[in-house]
Amino acid sequence: MLAPALDLARETFRALLDLALALPRHILAFALRTRRLGEFNGLSSASARLAEPGPAPRQPLRRILLSCGDASGETHALALVKALRDRNPGMEVAGFGGSRLRKAGMEVWESLADLNVMGFADVASRLPLFLRSVFRFSRELRAHPPDAVVLVDYPGLNRHLLRITARTGVPIVDHIAPQLWAWAPWRISDFRRADRLTTILPFEQEWFSSRGARTLFVGHPLGDQLAHAAAGESPPPAALRENRTWVGLLPGSRRREIRDNLPAMLEAASLLKKKHPDWGFVLPHLKPEALAQARGEWLADPPDWLVQAPGCWHSVLPSLTAAWVASGTAVLEAAAHGVAPVVVYRIPSRLGSWLAAHALAVPHVAALNLMAGQRLVPEHVGRTLNPVALASDLEALVSGPRRVEFDEKMHALLPFFAEPGAAVQAASIVEKAAGAV
Repeated sequence: MLAPALDLARETFRALLDLALALPRHILAFALRTRRLGEFNGLSSASARLAEPGPAPRQPLRRILLSCGDASGETHALALVKALRDRNPGMEVAGFGGSRLRKAGMEVWESLADLNVMGFADVASRLPLFLRSVFRFSRELRAHPPDAVVLVDYPGLNRHLLRITARTGVPIVDHIAPQLWAWAPWRISDFRRADRLTTILPFEQEWFSSRGARTLFVGHPLGDQLAHAAAGESPPPAALRENRTWVGLLPGSRRREIRDNLPAMLEAASLLKKKHPDWGFVLPHLKPEALAQARGEWLADPPDWLVQAPGCWHSVLPSLTAAWVASGTAVLEAAAHGVAPVVVYRIPSRLGSWLAAHALAVPHVAALNLMAGQRLVPEHVGRTLNPVALASDLEALVSGPRRVEFDEKMHALLPFFAEPGAAVQAASIVEKAAGAV
């Protein structure tokens, strides 16, 4: 029990040290922003090459430890575990995940992926849980050494687990490298300890490799999800079978995102409906409770021209021509279906809005624009959203030169994020790191 206690003490000290150094580190990063932005602009997606899956392992993996801490990470982890088990029948998985991983046969020590923890306040309120998790991980790692440790996204906790694992010599694969190039470049010292670091955006490979990390680009997990994404959803509303231009309002999945983004989207839609009465507008949502809340708070008197589609999301996308989309993976999902997105994300706080505009060392917010190396689709991110500008930008993407440019660029970009194979490639990397290949 001594080693786990020492690991917990070390990582608690490192967390406190990180907290104490957070402000000076961010000030330094801000001071160097121009240089970092110039470096980022020099990165190229064109140089990235997908890692090729290796042959079936000579010695099947028996057991791995896995850690993911949020819903999106659990989705990626599920795909990876399935790919690993297809290649290593009978492989055991234990660690941190959620109810979906438990249902898939993983021994889940703590259901971190079900907590939906965001921000410092959420972490602080659950501090005993995270301390207990670090101790449990260290104890299990030493008592029953696995073939490999796989850390999926979630850098706040996983970098502590990475350091603990590195001290034991157990092979480590960090799947889905954190976006350090945008906000915390000093953390690269932790992630250099991984035996393999996988990236899902093509330009990331060059950034991490140039800093000494053993990096492989595996493609975006979205590509594996697209083929069956609509399974289990409700059929799209019958109205979408009408032959007209359909525009989507995709404000995000969380209550806060809906509250912040939907009102401006509705105003913009109203402006375009007056100008193009033959256009249709649809509000799909996969969380009926969130949509019901939106009806109560922001759609108390919904316009009769708005088609509401609870229980639908991916099943609606193929019908759309363009959409206002909350910033995140949803932008890539829309683009993969040929939907031209206008990126929307309201940040209510003055500080948060200022940081988004001046502190991030990237020229764009949307991954689609970062991969394109240009402002391929409009971005509206900040404290205020202008419905007139939202309407104008979307209208330009329905037809005309902007639409032609979008379609042409998407032909070259789709292989980077819309083709399957990321999970199989990542599984092969885990096997190689564990010495099974």
